[in-house]
Amino acid sequence: MKWLIVLLLLSSFAVAQCIEATDGMVIKESVLFCSSTYDVPNGISVAANNIVLDCGTAVLRGTVDQSEIGLRLENVDNVTVRNCNVMTFNQGIYLKNVTNSLIEKNGFLKNRIGIRLLDAFENTVRDNNDKSFQLAVSAINSKFNVVMFGNKNVERGFCDFNACNEHRDMNPCEAGDFYCSKKCSPETDADCGSLPVEAPVVKETVKTAEQIVKEAEVEVRQELAPSKVAEEKKPVERVLSLTNKLFIYIILYIVAFIVLRIKRRN
Repeated sequence: MKWLIVLLLLSSFAVAQCIEATDGMVIKESVLFCSSTYDVPNGISVAANNIVLDCGTAVLRGTVDQSEIGLRLENVDNVTVRNCNVMTFNQGIYLKNVTNSLIEKNGFLKNRIGIRLLDAFENTVRDNNDKSFQLAVSAINSKFNVVMFGNKNVERGFCDFNACNEHRDMNPCEAGDFYCSKKCSPETDADCGSLPVEAPVVKETVKTAEQIVKEAEVEVRQELAPSKVAEEKKPVERVLSLTNKLFIYIILYIVAFIVLRIKRRN
């Protein structure tokens, strides 16, 4: 009898630990949602490493044709999401820059895309049910993930870089993909030895009003002043004009001399 009372107390205590999901909430510690239906048109975000989000079969519902993402995981590592029923979102679960995480035993209903992976590596998606309109899963620049659904097979191009529908060995220590796995080292993956290069900080000098006025005066003077080329051309032009005049005078003198000689002969 005592053990029965203890079990009842423990079970009631466990139930009391669940919390209500709220629209737009940000989760930074492990939580258990109470089993209910929650209207969360702006979705829910997970923003901490090494935590578990257990929806306890709760339904997270968006607004049809308006809500973008149901569950957003971004810049996190080692996160578990399970027992969530996500419906009527553009994207049910969105993983961006997520590593070593587990997405399991979730349901996706009437979403455009069930799960979207972007820059996601070494995650496991398993035992999920999907009834999305367009795609069960979409992956961009994501590798070494295991993607398996309980109700359908996945046949897409990203299966060349991820294990689809079944587990298979994958070596994440691959140079040139800008990803360094915890399993790799600089000796096994060149990406682990390269550090990001910070762009140089360019300090912008702020000019005073006096400096701006002086610079403007200099520019105006340069535009109004005669160029050196023009000054150099002037003496040459003067010499040419005098030579031409002298040549014309000589020709006129010769012509006049010839005319006078002809008249005298006549």
